[in-house]
Amino acid sequence: MRIITKVLDIEEDYLQVIESLLEKEAPLSDTLFLDIETTGLSPAQSRIYLIGCLYYESDAWHMIQWFDNTGTDEKLLLSSFLLFADRYHVLVHYNGSRFDLPFLTARMEALGLEGSLSSMNSMDLYKILQPYRNILGLPDYKQQTVEEYFGTGRTEEESGRDLIKVYQQYIGNPCKELLAPLTEHNEADLEGLLSLVPVFIYRHLPSMALTVRRAQADYYNDVNGKRKEEMILYFDTDLIVPAPLHANTDGCHLKIEGSSGVLKIPIYNEEMKYFYAGYKDYFYLPDEDTAIHKYIASYVDKDNKVPARPDNCYTRKTAFYLPQWQTGGGDLFRKPFFKRSYKDPDLFFEFTDDLKKDRNFLSDYAYHVYRHLLGI
Repeated sequence: MRIITKVLDIEEDYLQVIESLLEKEAPLSDTLFLDIETTGLSPAQSRIYLIGCLYYESDAWHMIQWFDNTGTDEKLLLSSFLLFADRYHVLVHYNGSRFDLPFLTARMEALGLEGSLSSMNSMDLYKILQPYRNILGLPDYKQQTVEEYFGTGRTEEESGRDLIKVYQQYIGNPCKELLAPLTEHNEADLEGLLSLVPVFIYRHLPSMALTVRRAQADYYNDVNGKRKEEMILYFDTDLIVPAPLHANTDGCHLKIEGSSGVLKIPIYNEEMKYFYAGYKDYFYLPDEDTAIHKYIASYVDKDNKVPARPDNCYTRKTAFYLPQWQTGGGDLFRKPFFKRSYKDPDLFFEFTDDLKKDRNFLSDYAYHVYRHLLGI
């Protein structure tokens, strides 16, 4: 087995940003970054030939790699890694929950090694991003693709799978020319992990505060040439997103860059219906197309009223409306709510003149729309 160590040379300003973000999640001295290289995808038929880690010590980031340079030292490699990792409490990786960690566990069991990584707090950067795949819109979510999205500047032509053949060649002919691409790929993955620390910001997207600083109405023509109105909300956030966020659904559009963003939300000027609860306590008046309570209906001629049904137990109102959605707990943003028809799933509330001037309401509503667009 061969152990390779190195102190990373990272630009100071960039490093300060990374460390500041990471310290909000865990102490630097408790955190270990992990990436492994294997001879295949199945731990039953393959083995680990390289384990790489990054750790923080003496005000610097260090890399350590355990490399099986004989093809027979996997057990020693794993034992050395476990002994080293025992001092850390947080393990950072990319998609390691699906591959690296199960592979390590399976190989430890196969080799009869005692020890486990289960006591460590596992932080999978891929799993943090997973809920937001619909707004990131990347072609795939391989580590290098995500690094490119965040602008790390890393480019590699060979993948871990490509390097399996290189490792096999190295075992037959150990030389620097074959060793370099193996260790350098793992090193690039490790440095890439460090560069993806801003992904931790996505853990806080559901609770990110939005403060509307400006609101305006705008008119546009839809694809059919029909004149439409929308509300545009310009807002600030209490987070700095590492890359622009875009989302579109239900006629609403969101864009966030850095710590500011804009929301476009359709405004509907039309007649809608408020459906009363407890329809059995109401009568429907066909001539007036409205429902009234039994108490009032007692003064109406019986020929002009019929018992209300759920679908006609309403009152109509023409006004300006904004869309709203039920939260995960089934709550609505604002009551009373209006609908176009009884079976229509779309929900709205009246957008009054008072609300147009209420900056706190606009910020709360921006947050409501934002969470809907993110699907949270």
